[in-house]
Amino acid sequence: MKPQSMDSFSKRAFNFYNKVVNFLVIITVPIIILTLILAILIILYDLRLFATHIMEGEFKLEHEEAFKILIKNILNFFVLIELFRVFLDVIEYKRIRKRQMLEAGIVFVVREIVIAMFEHRFSYTDLIGYAVLLIALGITYVLMEKSYFEFVKFTKRKPIGREFKQVYKKLKLKKAEE
Repeated sequence: MKPQSMDSFSKRAFNFYNKVVNFLVIITVPIIILTLILAILIILYDLRLFATHIMEGEFKLEHEEAFKILIKNILNFFVLIELFRVFLDVIEYKRIRKRQMLEAGIVFVVREIVIAMFEHRFSYTDLIGYAVLLIALGITYVLMEKSYFEFVKFTKRKPIGREFKQVYKKLKLKKAEE
């Protein structure tokens, strides 16, 4: 029996890996879409409960609880959307983009701050922790954007992809102003 070369083995392994990933994507996308639809239905149900509490004139405490549940579910929906965007980028570009992960992290931290605010459970250590985390995520996001602008400017090439068209327009405008 003739031994196979490493190139043919690695090509076959890579093709097998791509087939497995594509299969997982085919299974996962409908699940994520169903999750988003379910999240919308939960928000609509909570909105109906909140409206019922308001119309019937029940106790104020129940209004606050219904409103807190509604806000939590709306914020959870935003986090789901950000994570879905990250997943779509993984499908499209076959890699995880740091920028998308930072955006999802910022949305998640803001969600936690709003939930803590509505539940009146802030302590000064929580507030300092959230502030440090938001500042770190924000600075990292700004530095990543600035470094990308510099990279595009240094290489003197057009950015590719749908999200980089705006960056190219901004660079073009700056160049025209100079």
